[in-house]
Formats: sequence, structure tokens, C-alpha cells
Amino acid sequence: MRSFNLLLLFVLASPVLAQPADFDHINLRPAENRARQFQGEELDHLPILVQNLTATLNTDVERFRAIYLWVCHNIKGDYAMTQMNIRKRKRLQEDGAGLEVWNSQVRKEIFSILKDRKETLCTGYAFLIQAMSRLAGIESEIVNGFGRSDGLKKRPIGMANHSWNRVRLNGKWYLCDATWSAGYFDETNHLFVFEYDDSYFLMEPEKFAQSHYSYSNPDKLATER
Repeated sequence: MRSFNLLLLFVLASPVLAQPADFDHINLRPAENRARQFQGEELDHLPILVQNLTATLNTDVERFRAIYLWVCHNIKGDYAMTQMNIRKRKRLQEDGAGLEVWNSQVRKEIFSILKDRKETLCTGYAFLIQAMSRLAGIESEIVNGFGRSDGLKKRPIGMANHSWNRVRLNGKWYLCDATWSAGYFDETNHLFVFEYDDSYFLMEPEKFAQSHYSYSNPDKLATER
């Protein structure tokens, strides 16, 4: 409950509350065009990809927009890996050492599949957003926590089950969730469907807090400006 309360403190008390409206004056179409121009590129040479996406853009929010859109339109969710990870983590939730070993093992597999097939789960989405942002000179961090798809404000249950990002633009921290932006799994065949949802790009903190609860570095999330 402490993590949830600290996240609400960050949302309600910060004197520099970050809102997507901060960038209403910036034309993001050039960034969106860059993301479309490099649709389908591979991840073999990530610095080159980031350079191609961002070199002609003038501001950090434009550069981040190009990166975020590219990730959300080119990286698929991996249903089998997601379900396997959920089952294994549930079995190990009372075994801290075993869970740590599993997390280390599965992380390597996640990154290998991400690079080879451009498929992943939330951990891979968050890692890729962070890695590409940093290559573009943009500060980004991974946040591990609890995600509720029903959007209701309830106490988080159990261990962390989701990862997303926060990104620093113009001295303010903004929240985003590339996993939920990218698309969804078709329940009839478990195939991933690209269906971009822009609402999770720099979402208003109050709304983000309705469905995302931070389990990682809560004190930092609550107090850093």
C-alpha cells in the first residue's frame, strides 16, 4: 500500500506536474513521419536505427515520439512467453531466491527473442524504450509495478506483474506504457494484433495512476522533480 500512496503523492503534490499538453505547441508530425519511414527495420544495429529515427528532429519530445511510435508499431507481444513467465512467477512468488534466478534467466531469453523476432512482453518493451531513448540522449527509466486493465483504484495484489517507462523531457518526468499502446492479444487464437492506443503516450499522471502502481524505487518516483 505504501508504494501506491507514494505514487499518489507524486501525482497530486508535485509542483511541476507533467502533462501531455505541455507539448501542444510542438508539431509532432515530422517525428511520426520518421517512425513510418523506418517501419520494418531490424534491431541488429540499434544505434543506427535511433540515429535514423531522430537525426532530423529538433526537440527531445519529437525524438521520443519517433522512438515510441516505432517501438509500438514494430514490436509484437509474445503470448507464449508472457504466459510462461506469469505461470513461473506465480509458482516462485514465495521463493525469493528462486524468483531472482528465474528473472535472470528469462531476461536473457526475452532480449534474445526481442532482437531475433521483434516479439516480447512488457519487460522487453520497457527495456527497448529505455535503451533507444538513452541512445538519443533522453533520460528514461524502467518502472516495475502492478498493472490493472480494469482501471480501478485498488490495492495492488501480489508481486509486480507489469513494466513501463518514465521519461524526462524539459526537466519533467512523464509516464508512458508502450506495451499497452502497441496492441492486444486476440483471445480466439492468442495472436498479437497491432492496434495503437496513443492515450498511454505521456498520459496524464492522475489517469495513469488509476491502472499503474509502482513497485520499484517508490521514494524516488514520489519525490524526484
